[in-house]
Amino acid sequence: MQKYKTKIFKMKAISLSVVFVFIFANSFSCTTFLLNNSKGELVFGRNFDFPVGIGHVNFNYRGVEKTAFIRPPEKAIAWKSKYGSVTFNQIGREFPYGGMNEKGLVIEQMWLQEAQYPDGDERFGITELQWVQYQLDVCETVDEVIQSDKMVRISYMSTAPLHFLVADASGNVATIEYLNGELSVHQGANLPHPVLANCTYEHSLAYKKSKENKEAKHFNNWTINSSGRFARAARLIENYDGEQELCRFAFSVLDSVAQNPGTQWSIVYDISRGEINYKTTQNKRVQQVNMNRFDFSCKPEKAYLNLCDEIADGMPLKKLTFEENLALINKVVEQVDFLKNSVPEGANEALARYVDNISCGE
Repeated sequence: MQKYKTKIFKMKAISLSVVFVFIFANSFSCTTFLLNNSKGELVFGRNFDFPVGIGHVNFNYRGVEKTAFIRPPEKAIAWKSKYGSVTFNQIGREFPYGGMNEKGLVIEQMWLQEAQYPDGDERFGITELQWVQYQLDVCETVDEVIQSDKMVRISYMSTAPLHFLVADASGNVATIEYLNGELSVHQGANLPHPVLANCTYEHSLAYKKSKENKEAKHFNNWTINSSGRFARAARLIENYDGEQELCRFAFSVLDSVAQNPGTQWSIVYDISRGEINYKTTQNKRVQQVNMNRFDFSCKPEKAYLNLCDEIADGMPLKKLTFEENLALINKVVEQVDFLKNSVPEGANEALARYVDNISCGE
């Protein structure tokens, strides 16, 4: 009976996922990795490959009370953010593609066609993008993210199949995938290369080994592209001699696996310094956000920057309005041809209005 209900609600749910799955159907080329040097410094690299390059850089406060944006029969979890974060968003504030919190936890997502989220159970369900914000809000370490699966799962209402690379300030890193309805994690000895693209981690690892052993195996074009990027990034990281400055080398790795003209953003999270460096196709000059200079204590206004703007020294942050939040969502939808007649009426407005329902806790 539960599986029958799952199918019904998966079809009927008007949520973030309905929008997001169609967007990513035309963009299968994201790449992420963790890199360190002999000093123990850590950076996390990420390419975002997609037809649309606009977006917001959101500054999210600690001490904010939230309730998950999810429809019944899922149970909506409520929480208060423990940590501030900076995130990269296209489908409205609170629904990020990825980001870093003030404790150095980084989460980024990528398309994974094989992903299958769990059926409904006693746990709270949350959609795939808000899952990212939830983890940045309440977790400091990779292990805490993994342990949260006992209480919170990505909802079966989510229709965008994703997997995640997660890293923290201690250097711990893990892949998080949902395969056959179960959580699958690679970390430690089971994660020989801290890299992730758009095939399952095991599949990419097998592809890399096959190529290195010069085996006469046939791979389809999707695997060659995705696992090829995985293998290339892993090889470059293996050969890093520690001489080149860490962030600069990370950007060179991202450049080597870029899917031009589809790569819209390249981000290097400098976990050790609390800095985020990024460039876009619309602004190829690297911009930097120093999280140590921002006061993450809760405030009523919603602070953000336009992703493609030049960041001048001391440039004041913008205050997000409903109209600006909605405009971003509408522009993303409008610029993806397949989306124009596919988005349920009212979905954009509901996503944009969500932030009106969160507030500073006591």
